[in-house]
Amino acid sequence: MITLQIIIISILGVLAVFGLVGGLRRTIGRPAAAMILIVSIVGILAAVDPDRLTTVARALGINRGTDLIVYLVTLVVFQGFVVFYLRLRKVRRELTLLVRHVAILEASSRNNPARTPEDAAESDASDP
Repeated sequence: MITLQIIIISILGVLAVFGLVGGLRRTIGRPAAAMILIVSIVGILAAVDPDRLTTVARALGINRGTDLIVYLVTLVVFQGFVVFYLRLRKVRRELTLLVRHVAILEASSRNNPARTPEDAAESDASDP
């Protein structure tokens, strides 16, 4: 086993442990933990026996194992971008709803004649 294989196996082993522990403790989502674990194990197997990866790639109609890795990494990165985009959209939607709610509360408190002088001073002091 060459030095590069040892380094790759070590890094992917740490990544697999991170995915496993994160999934069990629920610090990361279970689908993400499963994806990290699967990618790490497949990467370790590919580093241990690169010829087997080429055999699998040829069975799938791809000439080289390296090309198979590139295709799979491309799919995983694209999936990560989609998940990130969907989460960002959700956060933006929640922020919009929160800002609308705060604006409605402030507008209704300014139009309410029954508010106390302390409330008026507090809300007027916060206005720029």
